[in-house]
Amino acid sequence: MYDYPTAIELLAAARTHMEQSVIPALKEPRLRYQTLVAANVLAIIERELATSDAYLVTASQRLAALLDQEPSSVTGPSLQAEVAEQTQHLCDQIRAGAYDEGANRAALFTHLRQTAEDELHVANPVYLGRFQKTS
Repeated sequence: MYDYPTAIELLAAARTHMEQSVIPALKEPRLRYQTLVAANVLAIIERELATSDAYLVTASQRLAALLDQEPSSVTGPSLQAEVAEQTQHLCDQIRAGAYDEGANRAALFTHLRQTAEDELHVANPVYLGRFQKTS
C-alpha cells in the first residue's frame, strides 16, 4: 500500500529490536525463550514475504512439467491456490502409481527435493546450509 517502509522492513525493524535490545535484557529463562521464538517467527515471515512469489512460480512450473501441463500464467494470490490444486493432482497420480519408476520417479524426487529446500530456505536457512554442506 505504501512505498516505505515496506512490510518486510517493518518486520525486520521489530525483529532487530527484539534481538538487540529486548532479548539481552531478559533474565527469566522462560520469557527469554518465548521472546527468541517470537523473533524467529518474525524472521520466518520476513523470508516468506520476500521469497514466496518466486518459490510459488517455480513450484508451479515444476508441477506443470511433472503433470504434463502447460505452464500457468496465473499470478498473485491465485497462484497459491493453483499450486495447491496442482499438488493435489500430483498426489492423486502418485497414488495411482504414475511415478513408481523410471524418469517419472526421478523427476518427482527432483521436484520434492527442490520443494523441501525452498521451504527450508524460509523456515530454517541455517539448517538448510548445514544440510547442503553435508550432501
